[in-house]
Amino acid sequence: MIGILKKIWKVEGMDFKDNPADSQGVFRLVYGKQLIGVLTYSNGVWSFEYSSEFKRNSFAQPIMDFPVKEKKYTNEQLWPFFATRIPSLNQPYQIKKIEQANISKNDSVGLLKLFGTETITNPFRLVAY
Repeated sequence: MIGILKKIWKVEGMDFKDNPADSQGVFRLVYGKQLIGVLTYSNGVWSFEYSSEFKRNSFAQPIMDFPVKEKKYTNEQLWPFFATRIPSLNQPYQIKKIEQANISKNDSVGLLKLFGTETITNPFRLVAY
């Protein structure tokens, strides 16, 4: 069942299997002024973990892709929740921005830093630090 869901939700062109070997990143996921969680990429693995503040808030509902507040999630590929922040790489305007920033089209960390702060698809901000 999970394999079927991954195929359905897979964002075309968002495999990012060729991230640069030295690619690393840390991103804060925030809503308003509240820190929701931290997304990191290191040694070829993505991880996401909710902040202590978010875990303690009994009224805060977890994100559907990360339903257990106490769990640290890890994956070799960027989850669709975050990958959708990166626009289609088939658009000439976006390719020009990527080239100007000197980022590889397969560098999901660099692309998230360039494009991922805000999106019209959800109210969260993803801030690189």
